[in-house]
Amino acid sequence: MIRFLFIDTERHWRGGQEQLLTLLRGLSGRGHDVHLVCHPRGLLEQRARQAGAVVHPLAIAREIGLLPFLRLRAVIRRTRADILAFNTPRAILLGNLASRPSSVKARIIFRRVNFPLRDNRITRWKYTWGIDCIVAISESIRQQLLAGGIPEHLIRMIYEGLDLAGYPERPAGRPAGAGDRLVVGTLASLSPEKGLPYLVRAAAIASRAGARLRFVIVGDGPCRRELEDLVRAEGVEEIFELVGFQDQVSGYLRAFDIFVLPSLSEGLSSAILAAMASSLPVIATDVGGIPELIRHGHNGLLVPAGDAQALAAAIRHLSAHPDEAREMGRRSRALMEEKFTLERKIAETESLCYALLTKSADGAAHG
Repeated sequence: MIRFLFIDTERHWRGGQEQLLTLLRGLSGRGHDVHLVCHPRGLLEQRARQAGAVVHPLAIAREIGLLPFLRLRAVIRRTRADILAFNTPRAILLGNLASRPSSVKARIIFRRVNFPLRDNRITRWKYTWGIDCIVAISESIRQQLLAGGIPEHLIRMIYEGLDLAGYPERPAGRPAGAGDRLVVGTLASLSPEKGLPYLVRAAAIASRAGARLRFVIVGDGPCRRELEDLVRAEGVEEIFELVGFQDQVSGYLRAFDIFVLPSLSEGLSSAILAAMASSLPVIATDVGGIPELIRHGHNGLLVPAGDAQALAAAIRHLSAHPDEAREMGRRSRALMEEKFTLERKIAETESLCYALLTKSADGAAHG
């Protein structure tokens, strides 16, 4: 049994928090003692408790601060964690310092975003000093870390995974569209890197070309007002709906016929994984880790980022070829079963942690 302490500093629910939650649930289910430091009164706190983790609410707003440092040090000493794991970068330096001296035997960073590291010595030091491993959730992120000066021996790539039991397969004979329009949908934070204005423009282009479609975005974020204004400016209010954040998204995934994610940057999208698990054909941009999930022409279509015309053409193509779209959805589900299961993700993470603890014990024995 391993005693884990995870730290996540995000206030809002995004893909990284969904990915962390499945990890907490899986490790707890294997009998490990799982603790989590996270922002108070958020959805992650609530769901982590339900997943079997012991939660220690703590707001960490900056990389350095005396009060959060003292509180975090107290949590680390009280939990007597074997492994300290950082799910977001803000707490890396603070948590690393607070864990010395303590029972912590290994420190892990989970890198879930595809943004380049800042090109300076302080950032490289933060990601390497006292860090035993950085888990990249896609090959694209691994390459970004290498380009940022992180030594290759510190990086381990473990793909994300989902519990497929929560995503029943789509019936083979399901008719296209719940009504007379196909539903093109997405799950996304309404933030700049998701590229959602290009989806609004693509909706306008496709509708002007005569395609009978309805568009749905599930999610919330800082760009909501901008998107609402763009929907009105493009004249697509009757076919475009922003439904806001939804606690449960399975019903929306079942209602979608085509899943679209026009990201400008992406690590390994939880939303695309959910769409694949739901047997949906996916149209997405060829950025970050997305091409590791979507094979163009096999289980979806890839388009250049920031190209509304190409996005509209791909949407029109799949809407005009429902049999091809359904076959792509079937292949997506098969690929999930082959490579992206939660069981594999948990097993690989657990194996890595045991190896790190063995290495730590060997080092202590020879020290």
